[in-house]
Amino acid sequence: MEKAVIRAKLDLLIMLKDSTTGFAVDERNVRFIRDGESITASPRGEGSYVFINIGRENCLMQVIVYGYEPQTLKVDYEELDSILPSIDVFLIPSENTSKGEALITLKGRLSGLERLEAIHPGRAVTTIRELDQKKRIMTVFAPNRRVNLTDGRYGVFNAEKTTFEVIEIEEELSEKKFRIRKNPDEEILPNSQICRIIYGQIWEDGTYLFRIRDDGKNLRYLIKYVVNGQIRYKKVDFAESEITGLD
Repeated sequence: MEKAVIRAKLDLLIMLKDSTTGFAVDERNVRFIRDGESITASPRGEGSYVFINIGRENCLMQVIVYGYEPQTLKVDYEELDSILPSIDVFLIPSENTSKGEALITLKGRLSGLERLEAIHPGRAVTTIRELDQKKRIMTVFAPNRRVNLTDGRYGVFNAEKTTFEVIEIEEELSEKKFRIRKNPDEEILPNSQICRIIYGQIWEDGTYLFRIRDDGKNLRYLIKYVVNGQIRYKKVDFAESEITGLD
């Protein structure tokens, strides 16, 4: 009798993270809908879900997690790693199931809005010591500790211009050295803060949603958003009683 050979191919890895903290989402009430049909994923812990033998066709994937806003993402395999295609999904906490947590929301509608993300300059992960643009190697300050840059994308704060450049971590070379995927458009100065990016959510009609947790501390954020290809910035202090929307 011939032996049956069963081959399992990992076609997609999705990692769920909380947009306000960057931590893995450990909620187990999770559903995935691909192009309108439910699809099964296998949990692997720490917010990770793997899809086995589903094929690698581009699709729209809706992620529904209890306690968070539903999110729809485009899965485009041409933009993913061919060996291990993976996507980080940053979920926005829901006000309906906040479990008593204090949340502050910025929402509205802005025609032509294409991207929305922010940093908190007062809460840097680390700072840059130097950047070798020829080798694309970034050295950071990390006295007596290992710097954990696992989010992939980070914002480098320019205090003089009140802007931030996005860098992508390609490889960790040592405890303090990282290779970035490409050099930023703007010059990055030594001692620049490296900050975690907080992601907003936008829809095709320009409706947007950005939310943070109110921990009672410094709530001054720098929002970066793109409207019809034009980059704009807005400083927002979420401690203020009235917060104006994007324009």
